[in-house]
Parts: sequence; C-alpha cells; structure tokens
Amino acid sequence: MAETIFIAPERIDRLSSGKVQEELDALLDGGATDLVVDMKDLKYLSSAGLRVLLGAKKRIGKDGTFILANVPGSIRELLDVTGLSAFMKMR
Repeated sequence: MAETIFIAPERIDRLSSGKVQEELDALLDGGATDLVVDMKDLKYLSSAGLRVLLGAKKRIGKDGTFILANVPGSIRELLDVTGLSAFMKMR
C-alpha cells in the first residue's frame, strides 16, 4: 500500500492532541498501514503529543511502517532526551 501522509499542525499539546488523535485514528481505521507524519510545520510537542504518536505507532505494529519526516531540530532533541528516537523511524 502507498504511504499515507499526515501533516502535523504547529502544536500537538494537551489542547490539540485529541483532534490529532481523531485524525490519525481515522486514517488508521481507513486502512492506512504505512503512515508518514510530516512535521515540517511542528513547533511544539508536549507529552500528550508524544502519547498520540506512540499510540499511532503501536496501532500500526510490525505489519506497517510509521515514519516521522522533516523533524525539526528541537523536536528531534526531545525525542532523543526521552529515548523515543530509538523507537521511531525518521527521515
């Protein structure tokens, strides 16, 4: 199956994480198995946002791919500090 691209908003925090979760769930419920989260516009990612991304990665499991693309430096640092960069494919 072709990659499905999700464009992340500028912020994924406590206030926006529910909407982002709904959008990702809709893509996954619709059959997306190879998901690319394009973070080119992302400026802030909270712990609530991290949970949403981890949940989507877990739903995809080993049968698909979950990739973070265009990860800004500050977000990459956050993923490194939390140890999540070891579990997330990035390009």
